[in-house]
Amino acid sequence: MSEIRDLTWFGSLNLTISIDPELLLASSNVPQGSSAKLTSVSIRVPRESYLVLYLPYIVGRFEPQLRNNVVDYYNGWWFEMEGVPISWNYPIGALFDSLTGLNPAIRSTQFCDNSLNVWNLTLRHGTHLPSSVIPLRAGSEQIREMWMHQWKQACFVMNGSSKLIMSFSKSDTLAFWDAIVRRDLGKFNLIRQRIVPEASSMKSLPLRLHLSLPDIRLVEPVCNTYDNGKETLLSDVLGQEFPEWFNISSVSASLAKAVAQGIDIPVEAPVLALYLQLASFDGFLHVSLCLEGQRES
Repeated sequence: MSEIRDLTWFGSLNLTISIDPELLLASSNVPQGSSAKLTSVSIRVPRESYLVLYLPYIVGRFEPQLRNNVVDYYNGWWFEMEGVPISWNYPIGALFDSLTGLNPAIRSTQFCDNSLNVWNLTLRHGTHLPSSVIPLRAGSEQIREMWMHQWKQACFVMNGSSKLIMSFSKSDTLAFWDAIVRRDLGKFNLIRQRIVPEASSMKSLPLRLHLSLPDIRLVEPVCNTYDNGKETLLSDVLGQEFPEWFNISSVSASLAKAVAQGIDIPVEAPVLALYLQLASFDGFLHVSLCLEGQRES
């Protein structure tokens, strides 16, 4: 199990960020000595992180060519994919899985550049953000607070109370976040195990289901670890939430598939086992749903 968790922690994505042309100076006005006009930035990021943590680097790369001076490297900026605004408050990997066709079997042909999977995004800026994007008025501190809020929710779901994480000292909280920023899995696991109970004591499971069709939406079902003495299977949850897609009596007859951490996951697996192996850095198990018909789209 530890090997799988290591693989999910160190998983990464290649991004190519294009800048909204309206934000750039005309070519004739690019500062002397600058290289040819930069219209995109390529970066490799962890799946287990937030897109907006990389805004200062990305905006900084474009800064010499921007029409207006940068006042804030966070506030007013947002990412889009094919014109669709991206909510930054979910893990990068979960966003990728839920927005790029979802199906890992076809992803390499849809998003590839020189044989590397590349997620193409657009960076935009304005005073009025899309309604689906949370304004970042307090920079990295706001990102950390949002992340801790996710953990408080997850702690409550698993333990029936948020007391464990609410008792953290400020230094504990900062060390927990620092483990994310510095990619320190050992430190992260040491603090995480103070929140996540033993499997036998876990009341319910923090689960988020991501859909992109017919509309982008998020579902947070009540998911008990056991139901009538039997482990709750992912197919049980999906069949209850989406009976039109998932046939509880026949998995093979289901019209959709599930993806977590970039891989197909068996819907007949216990949700507890999936959580212990594939839960994200925010305390939730993120599962993206893919209609089987997308395979040939």
